[in-house]
Amino acid sequence: MGFLWGAATSAHQVEGDNCGNDWWRFEALPGTIAHGDVSGPACRHYEWFDRDFALAAGDGHNAHRFSLEWSRIEPARGRFDVTQVAHYHAVLASLRRHRLAPIVTLHHFTNPLWIADHGGWESRETVDRYCDYVRFCAREFGGEVDWWCTVNEPEVYAFRGWSEGVWPPARRDDSAALAVIANQLEAHGRAYRILHEEDRIDADGDGKAALVGFAKHHPQLEPARPWFPLDVLRAHLERRVFNDAVEEAAITGVVDLFIPGARRIRRRVPELAGSLDYLGLNYYTRWKVRMLGPEPHVARPGARLTDLRWEIHPQGFEQALVRVGRLGVPILVTENGFADASDSFRSHALVEYLFHMERAMARGVPVLGYLHWSLLDNFEWADGYGPRFGLYRIDFANPERPRTRTRSADLYASIVRANAIDDQVLADVGLAL
Repeated sequence: MGFLWGAATSAHQVEGDNCGNDWWRFEALPGTIAHGDVSGPACRHYEWFDRDFALAAGDGHNAHRFSLEWSRIEPARGRFDVTQVAHYHAVLASLRRHRLAPIVTLHHFTNPLWIADHGGWESRETVDRYCDYVRFCAREFGGEVDWWCTVNEPEVYAFRGWSEGVWPPARRDDSAALAVIANQLEAHGRAYRILHEEDRIDADGDGKAALVGFAKHHPQLEPARPWFPLDVLRAHLERRVFNDAVEEAAITGVVDLFIPGARRIRRRVPELAGSLDYLGLNYYTRWKVRMLGPEPHVARPGARLTDLRWEIHPQGFEQALVRVGRLGVPILVTENGFADASDSFRSHALVEYLFHMERAMARGVPVLGYLHWSLLDNFEWADGYGPRFGLYRIDFANPERPRTRTRSADLYASIVRANAIDDQVLADVGLAL
């Protein structure tokens, strides 16, 4: 197929009415989501998926990342909903009609209530239940899917939910956060073996029936004051547990997680060793790390910022690709994007980031593709509907209205069709790189 160009979504953020998972219940609690937002109907993508995929295909995309909603497929342990299974077969058929290679995420932050209410990812039993679900999906959808993403950002999921306490289950326990990361990594390793055992059908004819990885958020973490030993120490420790340890575990099979004040986890997981056919890289920003002060992560003073006040740092994208490339496995950029409600700086930033991706590739980093976050404006978890990441705008007061195309969608389409950043693209955004 060549280089993969596309966009990404996740089920809970776009489908609407995912009322059987822990996030739906969490949103109903006062004060949990910015502006009192709830996911509600979201983008109505559950009904509008074929029209949304037509937009992507019309822009020249050849791939699309999305997630299967576990709580729809298995609403109770061992009970698989035939209507929902049929729905996701229809989604996959639509992607095939539109010539979009499906990149399927099996766990993107949400859990069925029956999982959440029995220990969630703190429990080793959840690893077993997740593997049962993976086996079902591999057998049911393997004939239509070659690209599998087992889990999304296990370190973000764990720290948001169990350390910072701003996502469900809203705990503040660093030891539990490390246990959750370890369990998700073990689940990835076991799922990797299951998917290769059960998915023996080559859906796209490239000779590979299953390509399996997970999506890893890789921020740049640098000391805010390089001359201050405590900032240097904290940045080092955060890089080690948040980036290096998680990525290396899927190569070595050893989960080794430590942060001061928490119980260290060291676990050898045989199935985890060599469990990456590719690594999914999610890259957004750089954080300056401070040991002391109310905000441990701050943007560089004077930096260009997104609407979420994340630094626009394209050089960091190249640095992240090079660093992750040292693992010796191919890289698929599974997320990269910008919160920009006015669509005023996204085009410029996108070209800068892709320019640095091309530089990394010229340095020998094996990048397989780039998936923009996101195809649509969507429900951005605890930030609600404020941040706008979409190539297409959504009217959340009436999500059944047609999507509104952005200037960034036009620019990205021209890049995709050219399969490169050419002089015309640079002229369109006023750049000379």
